[in-house]
Amino acid sequence: MAAILARPAPLPGRNTPPPGHLNINTSQRGTPSAIPNKHIPHCSPGPRPTPRQLDTPPASPPSATQLVETTSLLHPPTSFHKLKSDPPLYDISAASLAQALDHIATQPLPSTKQVFPWLHGLHADNQLQLAFFIARKRSLRRTPKCIRGITIVKAGGDLSHSKLKGAVAPDEILQPRIDEMDANESGDFVEIDPREGFSVRNFQIQACKMATVSDIVVYGDDKTPRTEVEALAKKISRAQALWQKKNGSQQDNEERSFNTFVVSGKWQTFKRSSRASNHA
Repeated sequence: MAAILARPAPLPGRNTPPPGHLNINTSQRGTPSAIPNKHIPHCSPGPRPTPRQLDTPPASPPSATQLVETTSLLHPPTSFHKLKSDPPLYDISAASLAQALDHIATQPLPSTKQVFPWLHGLHADNQLQLAFFIARKRSLRRTPKCIRGITIVKAGGDLSHSKLKGAVAPDEILQPRIDEMDANESGDFVEIDPREGFSVRNFQIQACKMATVSDIVVYGDDKTPRTEVEALAKKISRAQALWQKKNGSQQDNEERSFNTFVVSGKWQTFKRSSRASNHA
């Protein structure tokens, strides 16, 4: 059965009084009471800024499109003694090398848009790699001019001892010798960009890629003859000149973009410089 609900009839003779005026005043004396937390307490913002502070806003960080060029204490090499002229070699002390490495470590890194995809490795014959990274923009294959590094190479190539941090062996950046009897052969950098295959990393090519855009410092341990150190430095200097001509970054009678340095003294000079810096 369906139930029917009906409103009860009002009682006769009783009228419902209209609601009175609502008043939130709960004070007994008729004055409104304060509402808690209605006003924020006054806090001093600190001393008034001087006009000089207002005129010099803080420097903004570089934008992604801003061109950042790495500077180096090794370029130009005018403050270093020139050991040889053909090919050019410069002398550098262990202390000067440490200062140059500290300086370049504090330089801001260029934007990734400025150095990639060049650092990925873009060989002219690798159509798959080129199609993925640059498509129709052939200009992206050019070597970026904003980047500059310092590459340390140990003569002899034995990195199991007497190794400076970040040092590489000669065969990591140079083409192997064709004739062992030819002491004056022209050096050339390894053609490190992969001819085939596809990779977005290619970490194994980074040492050689950076060497092509670096000033290169050659050193040897106490067992390596000085003549061997200078012979390797000459080969690297020739490789730098050849690479820069291939890439159009140097013309005849024009200042070289990158140079080769030979560390003066023996391996013990690095140890003395390290002890001096640790006790400074």
